[in-house]
Amino acid sequence: MINKFSFIWWFRFAAFVLVTWKGQQVYGQKDSISYNSTCVNAKIQFNSTIFQRITFPQAVLWNFGDPGSGFYNTAGINFPTHAYSSPGLYKVSLMVVSAGDTTKIAGSISVVSPISYQFGPDIFLCEKGDTTLKAPSVAGATYQWTDDSLTTTQTLHVTKSGVYTVKINGCPVTDSIGVYFSSKPDPQLGDDHVLCAGEVLTLNAASQNAVYTWKLNGIVQQADTVAQLPVVAPGGQYIAIVSVPGCGVFSDTANITFATFAAPPFSLGPDTLLCPRQVYTLTASVAGATGYNWSTGSIDSTVQITQPGLYWAFVKVNNLCEVVDSVQVNYRGDKNLDFHDTAICKGMTLVLDADFGNGTYSWQAIPAQRDDQNQTGQSTYYVYKPGLYSITASVGNCVYKDSLKVSYNDSLDIKLDHDTLLCYGEPYTLHVTGNANTYTWQDGTTGAYYAVTDSGSYQVIAANGCGADTLTVKVGFHACVCSLHMPNAFTPNGDGINETFRPLHPCNMSDFRLEIFNRYGQLIFATKKPTLGWDGRIRGMPADMGTYVWMATYINSDTKKLTNAKGTVVLIR
Repeated sequence: MINKFSFIWWFRFAAFVLVTWKGQQVYGQKDSISYNSTCVNAKIQFNSTIFQRITFPQAVLWNFGDPGSGFYNTAGINFPTHAYSSPGLYKVSLMVVSAGDTTKIAGSISVVSPISYQFGPDIFLCEKGDTTLKAPSVAGATYQWTDDSLTTTQTLHVTKSGVYTVKINGCPVTDSIGVYFSSKPDPQLGDDHVLCAGEVLTLNAASQNAVYTWKLNGIVQQADTVAQLPVVAPGGQYIAIVSVPGCGVFSDTANITFATFAAPPFSLGPDTLLCPRQVYTLTASVAGATGYNWSTGSIDSTVQITQPGLYWAFVKVNNLCEVVDSVQVNYRGDKNLDFHDTAICKGMTLVLDADFGNGTYSWQAIPAQRDDQNQTGQSTYYVYKPGLYSITASVGNCVYKDSLKVSYNDSLDIKLDHDTLLCYGEPYTLHVTGNANTYTWQDGTTGAYYAVTDSGSYQVIAANGCGADTLTVKVGFHACVCSLHMPNAFTPNGDGINETFRPLHPCNMSDFRLEIFNRYGQLIFATKKPTLGWDGRIRGMPADMGTYVWMATYINSDTKKLTNAKGTVVLIR
């Protein structure tokens, strides 16, 4: 008796064989099968170089050479996984149907059991040291270490921190080891000081990967095993003991005591965010000041700041005691204001944010808005009606300006591509246009673009603050006569999918030439190889998103006919 599930699988396999029988038998001598592991009971993922040139095959059938796994011995997807329950040498085969032709590829995998091995305890090293890791010795084995080197030997020379293990014959051993490099600690508690009564100071002995012990007048401060320790009256002798694995134990001492003279007010001001290349003056202004000691080494009452950092100053008062304060100075990047024209629905409020940090902000609206919006000094601005909005942001001595136009949408207005019929293997991307903010497709994916690989009905729900609507389009694929097929969009964004713009052609071609032009009619790419595509760069730099014009010529090797073709392609990132 054949159950329903078995019948469906048999029918699919029979259909596959039928397609194979009709087409030409091609043996993939230049293609190979690859896998990411060789371990027993691991989910091993299989791949093949054939899928780099046949992106959307009509049918796929893998055979993992493992009859004992029953139904799981075969798979009908491009990149399947399979787990072997026993070690051994297994023959793996792949059949791919495209444009009616079948390509057969054969390979093998040697499945092994993971080797039980212990690297030992983690290794701690100081400064720019190095160490050597050793894997177990296996005769004739291949080694692959899990780092960014190409080391294939039994030993690995390690010069940077990380967690390491090794694959032997493609299967990781059962242990890993951490190797950690630390900088040599150099605790600096600073000079001895006599502080004015009521002054606040925190000692800092921070070092990389350190453990801290603090002593005050020879007594261990049990609760203070952190990098910083507040100084409290009456003070005394402070010792910071810093222990770093692999480097040793280091210490520093500072004598901090307190006078009876009350500390006068002293402040270097709030933490400050400066504009690029701005020069900033810090002033240590204290009543009765008789001496200055800055973190920069200056002994003047003021210092000029040109770099980010934490700055502090000890100021001696009446030659009796010292007060201290610090300030963090940062520099903002070279970014500019970057508002874009936008549209919102009636009744909604748009919040514009131009926050660059400490500064003043001046907004202007044409036509003018409500009185409570005619303020300056605020980094945010609330838009209630359409108009032209501009901002002047002053941060330190730097001034930045930008503007945008805000319009209103009364209702949702969207469009989707028409129903279409394509050739097998021809890439196609659906594109929703209009004023929607979100897009949700039938399979849950989001975005205004959707790559189509199979015939069927596709739906998208597009929405903005004004409403939502569902659009439907039908896409079909069929066998085409020999012709040049070009995608209408590609996405060179580094995700490994649809990275280049190139032709997909089932027929033989000669004298091929492809040229791509920008919107100004300038030639930006040309090739005579159908397999060489444009990677979305112009002279090595990423090209702008948008529409580009392509023109191609080729001779059909079978009919000897010269064909000219042209069209457009959308570059999407």
